[in-house]
Amino acid sequence: MSDLLIKNARLKNGSIQNILVLDELVADIGKIEEYNDIPSIDAKGYFVTTPFVDSHFHLDATLSYGIPRVNESGTLLEGIKLWGELKSNLTADALKDRARKLCKWAIAKGTLAIRSHVDITDPSLLAVEAMLDIKNEFRAWLDLQLVAFPQDGVIRDSTALRNTKRALDMGIDVVGGIPHFERTMSEGAQSVKLLCEIAAE
Repeated sequence: MSDLLIKNARLKNGSIQNILVLDELVADIGKIEEYNDIPSIDAKGYFVTTPFVDSHFHLDATLSYGIPRVNESGTLLEGIKLWGELKSNLTADALKDRARKLCKWAIAKGTLAIRSHVDITDPSLLAVEAMLDIKNEFRAWLDLQLVAFPQDGVIRDSTALRNTKRALDMGIDVVGGIPHFERTMSEGAQSVKLLCEIAAE
């Protein structure tokens, strides 16, 4: 819906105003009455704000707490180890079911933009295909930007560079990395250089 009149919206200054949206842009804010028979909703004095943005997420791993077991230490390293164990048992349906549930929650709470990392270290790129399907499914409501993420390190994992390029060719939006997970600090720096070169291409 590109045109909309939102009535009785509470703004950040506390005032109650009407908001006119034309062609998906805010055209006017004030005491606007009915406007050319466009649809309207009554905000009933509830606070209205621009959508929230989640700038760092892992949609392929969402809602996987306890699978295959709970992260007892609560550390990133154990979390990465658990993801490695879970990866071989993933299915496209399970990935999409969990991602779909999270996307609906996000939209219901006003988060309409998510940048999500997607692990590309599985040679099948199953998670990439699944998250691209989710991006397409929710495109009318959610701006989902996907990051090609070499979870096991772009140097540490010998397939990661090739898989990053494959994921980009499939439609992934952004190049990501994990330099602190490489074996040495110099390899971490080298990984950043390699990934920036791919991004520049």
